[in-house]
Amino acid sequence: MIWNVKTLKRVAHATVLGSSLVLGLAVTANAQDPYWGQRGSVKRHQKQEKRELKLHQRLEREEFGNSAALRRHQKEERNDLKRHQKRERRWRDRW
Repeated sequence: MIWNVKTLKRVAHATVLGSSLVLGLAVTANAQDPYWGQRGSVKRHQKQEKRELKLHQRLEREEFGNSAALRRHQKEERNDLKRHQKRERRWRDRW
């Protein structure tokens, strides 16, 4: 089979274009949020955040005692986490 130069150029361009498209899609998919599009993953993520906060607060109580100032500080941390998770849910519901 004899290949025409024009045909070879077309095949080469199509190959380069296709490979760059696949590479671009792979990079884009890799950069996405790992929790995006997974059913129930937002809830799992938020439970993990809550667990981490509880552990952090328990360690604080062991280290500093259970003073009124510490309780206020921990209550503020819990409220911050609730606020953060509420915003996160709202943001995800928009999309």
